[in-house]
Amino acid sequence: MAAVLVILTIVAFVAVDAMHLWLRRRSAEAVSETTPVKAFAGVRVPRGLFLDDAHSWARLTESGELNVGIDEFLTQALGGADRVDLPEPGTKVEKGDTLATVWRQGRKLEVAAPVSGRVVAANEAVEYHPETLEADPYGSGWLARVWPVDHTEALKGLRVGERAAKWLEREIQRFAEFLSQKTSPELVGAMLPDGAHPVVGAAMNLDDEAWKAFEDQFARSSKS
Repeated sequence: MAAVLVILTIVAFVAVDAMHLWLRRRSAEAVSETTPVKAFAGVRVPRGLFLDDAHSWARLTESGELNVGIDEFLTQALGGADRVDLPEPGTKVEKGDTLATVWRQGRKLEVAAPVSGRVVAANEAVEYHPETLEADPYGSGWLARVWPVDHTEALKGLRVGERAAKWLEREIQRFAEFLSQKTSPELVGAMLPDGAHPVVGAAMNLDDEAWKAFEDQFARSSKS
């Protein structure tokens, strides 16, 4: 009788393990079946765009103000935006402080200010149409307009031109490596179709701990 109970217990454990494995596989299949798989687009850094460590950008306008927003790396990692919270005009910001908040599938990503200054305008169109952030992050998807404390110092240390493009390419590769370390093997296949390029929206498949690591490593600015 005891031997029978031992055998039944072993069978039960094996069945439970098999069920867990099946559920994980089904989860990975569901991701690939219900979500269109689209790899990150190639790097695009328009002329006059300055990039910060936290993947926020600044561009000087003719009036001397700076349009600021987030780059394509973040918009592709998130797969878009469901809601965007913008600062009120008149708000003072320091480089590295939270300038705006992007919400996606219940999670929020704080956008670090690339420069220090005073907010003179916020792009209300993005609040009403958050999809603009992914569709045109460097144009109509700008987040706020800032009058910098010091124009000369504001853009100092930010990346521009070829230097910005090469850095962004390295960041995409670093993100691919990050995903391979932080994501279960079943989902890595769904997020890295060719083993190197992340899939748009890949960050949304991270668990809570990995999401925090993603924020710390890719959306934090070094304050000057």
